[in-house]
Amino acid sequence: MQLSLSLLAACCAVASLAAQSNAERIANDHYTRSHDYDLIHQKIEVSHFDWDSTSFDGRVTTTLVARRATLDSVILDAGAKLLLKRVTGTGGATLRTARSGDTLVVFFAKPIAFGDTVHFIISYHGVVENGRGLTYISPDRQPHRPRQIWSQGEDHDNHFWFPTYDFPNDKMTWEVVATVPKGMTAVSNGRLVSDVTAKDGSRTLAWLEDKPSATYLVSLVVAPLVKVHDVWRNVPVDYYVYPEDSALARPLFKITPDMIDTYSRLTGVAYPWAKYAQTTVADFFGGMENVSATTLVDWLPGPHDYQDRPWYPWILIPHELSHQWFGDYVTTENWANMWLNEGFAEFMPGQYWERTLGTHTAQDYYLDEYDQFMQIDHDRRMPLAALGSNNIYPKGALVLRMLKQYLGEKPFWASVHRYLTDHAFDNATTDDLRQAVLDATGQNLDWFWDQWIYQAGYPEFTVAAKYDSAAGTVTVLVQQTQQDSSKADSTGLRFTTPDAFRMPVTVRVGTAAGDVTARALLSRRQDTIVVGNIKFAPTMVIFDDGNTILKRLTFEQPTAWLATQLQRDPDLWN
Repeated sequence: MQLSLSLLAACCAVASLAAQSNAERIANDHYTRSHDYDLIHQKIEVSHFDWDSTSFDGRVTTTLVARRATLDSVILDAGAKLLLKRVTGTGGATLRTARSGDTLVVFFAKPIAFGDTVHFIISYHGVVENGRGLTYISPDRQPHRPRQIWSQGEDHDNHFWFPTYDFPNDKMTWEVVATVPKGMTAVSNGRLVSDVTAKDGSRTLAWLEDKPSATYLVSLVVAPLVKVHDVWRNVPVDYYVYPEDSALARPLFKITPDMIDTYSRLTGVAYPWAKYAQTTVADFFGGMENVSATTLVDWLPGPHDYQDRPWYPWILIPHELSHQWFGDYVTTENWANMWLNEGFAEFMPGQYWERTLGTHTAQDYYLDEYDQFMQIDHDRRMPLAALGSNNIYPKGALVLRMLKQYLGEKPFWASVHRYLTDHAFDNATTDDLRQAVLDATGQNLDWFWDQWIYQAGYPEFTVAAKYDSAAGTVTVLVQQTQQDSSKADSTGLRFTTPDAFRMPVTVRVGTAAGDVTARALLSRRQDTIVVGNIKFAPTMVIFDDGNTILKRLTFEQPTAWLATQLQRDPDLWN
């Protein structure tokens, strides 16, 4: 049978893709989008907001550099409801365009050479499907719900309100210039460069983000807000809330400067942006880490809420703040590596609480992550690094905690520092983090990445211990019982679970004469660990002393052993 060359190529491509493992797809940047230009800067001007029609007027000035010889056009992401008025190039000449769905093609007056810079302006009337790109909020006769607008870009919704390249693997600087109605303000990224009030009371606020980041992090909030001002090392730290919430703002957000300081010290990278603003809005899903301008839900806790541990300061504020390093300063190359953003952001709050409230508080934090992870993994088992992974938050936090315990405190933070500085204001992949560990510590942890990040699941240990008084030993039999039962999807991709996880483990045996420890390397479905020099009957046996492995443990023991462990083991959960 004969096949055309194009059909043969297509068949080969499908066969090649089906043959690739998840690790190969991630390593080969299979999920990274191609484009033939480098987006440098955009000036985004918006005005004439209309709540009834969810519309506005927009004008975007784009600067980009050609990454292909004789580039005669560029493809931008632009929502189909953005109604073009005019597209002009250098000198005001009208440029030809073509539309298809949410894609806009701009044709240049003449081709430009590789490395050349081009500027063009798109004027348009924007209409949005409410909640896509921009959300218009009306009071609807409800209290604590002023009229407002907020943007949400992640994953790729910003192109519904301004034409851009809407994928994380290109970074730009930008300006947002917003003209808003009387009584309102506009909060965006970077520093405020001008604020002009017109005779009719409307205000035009111009914000400049002069350090590059991904386009999904461009943000805008329009609302009647008051600003509560704070500071960290001369960096403005501002809290924007409704006027009636002003008394609640400082008690809630006052921990922010200390969190900024702690994260700066841990990572060795000082907070990298011109300011840090936290702005509260209605009907938001939680928080979004827009560069230097986090958007948060307006459920501010009241005084009585602090008798417990409110979610807002416990996890929301420190999580979104940590994204200013992990996600904004260094951004995932593509969405299959999104755990680099979210895993670190979920890990860092536990590190903050450990340094401010102690080890047990941090253990309590990570125990909650463990419970979430187990439930998500039970529902559907996926790797950390995978397109659409369902477990990037809790598993990401727990794997990073495990990596820190494996490497040790100083080598871990040296690795994190290397990762951040090597990819500052740029993109990174999962393997870039592995390379940073190698460069900082000399340790090639390809095996760790393979089983904990590129593959799915976790070890399920069934452990038994036996004391031999004559030999003076405790023999610990360790079985790994996890099953690899996932099925391939329509592309042939199957998320595998390792038959046996490789990890070092410590066994601690308590006796009347003191504790004895033994360290071993687990690498098989069944391993045996012999702890010698046991001169008295054990009072407890701790498997995985220090709780260094993400696992499920079944270990039947005498009640007396468990009671002793409960009394003496410093780990709250194991």
